[in-house]
Amino acid sequence: MNDEQKYLFDLQGYIVLKNVVPENIIQSVEKLTRNLLTETSSSLSDPVKIRNYDNNEKNRRICNILEADTAFQYFIDIPELIDIVQEISGDTYRLNHTYGQFWTGIGNYTTFHFHGTPLVPQASYRYHNGQIISTLTKAVFPLLDCNEDDGCFAVIPGSHKSNFERPWGDHHHPELCPVVEPVPANAGDCIIFSEALSHGSTVNKSGNNKSTLYYCYSIGWMPDWDDELYFSKNILEKLTSEKRRRIIKIKDPSTLY
Repeated sequence: MNDEQKYLFDLQGYIVLKNVVPENIIQSVEKLTRNLLTETSSSLSDPVKIRNYDNNEKNRRICNILEADTAFQYFIDIPELIDIVQEISGDTYRLNHTYGQFWTGIGNYTTFHFHGTPLVPQASYRYHNGQIISTLTKAVFPLLDCNEDDGCFAVIPGSHKSNFERPWGDHHHPELCPVVEPVPANAGDCIIFSEALSHGSTVNKSGNNKSTLYYCYSIGWMPDWDDELYFSKNILEKLTSEKRRRIIKIKDPSTLY
């Protein structure tokens, strides 16, 4: 992680890496996700599940997408990503959970959530003694180009360090908050952000589909996120390299001190 990346991540709460995933990987995985979305949860192997997000049948989530196919393992240990995650996670890190988010139709958006205040320990941010500590850091991989009118990822820059609640009415809606900043990105790019950052998306006005993967890295001893987003008991047996097994394993904090 170079000095510019470190400065921008601490200042904004996110950075964008351009062209870190080859086009052939993107195309094959995007096709794979389209096929998965034709399935039902009952036809998929646990823990892979398909859910309507925000109770919206046009906004769908594939939970635990890593275990849907070995093709998704590529995204675990992309060097440019891991270099940054390692730098901002404190002593150790692990891949905590994965999912895919998929939209169709005009009017869809992801509500804004999280913020520097009030503190959520599982998704907090601080800087201490030369070390950035983001307890949960997410990598967003667009599988299709996603511009502002397509409902792209969006943030309130710097809110991961805010000491005050947002003063605007319904702060969950992106168009009711005057300081929301769109973060457009193309297929093959990677947006890395601290979960403490207030984030969501712009409103889809183009009608174009949105297809995105989320790989979520936590401090090393944090357990899997919840009863929807988790790894199966035999996840380590499914992985194709020892490096990927090390990235997913829960670490023992007592060995660090």
